[in-house]
Amino acid sequence: MIAATVLLLTPAGFAQPAPSQAAPQMQLRGLTDDEAKALIAKVADAQAKVKKKDQVFFELLSGAPASYPMTRIAPRDAFLRLPLAKTFSVERKTTDNKLWQPYRIVVLPDGPGKLLWDVEVVLGSNGQIERVEMFYRPPAPF
Repeated sequence: MIAATVLLLTPAGFAQPAPSQAAPQMQLRGLTDDEAKALIAKVADAQAKVKKKDQVFFELLSGAPASYPMTRIAPRDAFLRLPLAKTFSVERKTTDNKLWQPYRIVVLPDGPGKLLWDVEVVLGSNGQIERVEMFYRPPAPF
């Protein structure tokens, strides 16, 4: 009993775990870390091309619940503001379509527990972006 009390009263007993300085690891489902990084880089490249007003040919859609102010922002502007550096998760979605491969990217612009961007990126058979569909929504459970 005394030994337990001494252990609790030592400085080590008072120590709190140090917060991690490293960015949290992305959550991955159905793809590797390198594949997820390559997908995010492809989307970032598309953002850069849209910003430079290069000719890009993919569908771009954006939405939010009707009462959210994000509905007043054009899809192009929402896409350009998408903070890919704050990606929380990347998922390869299952499909029977051999011409398109959809992925789901969840971006947390303001951190966990806050509103998020739920993004579907569809790549064509040549690996080019065919569609980016973004939905700004609350985290689960709603």
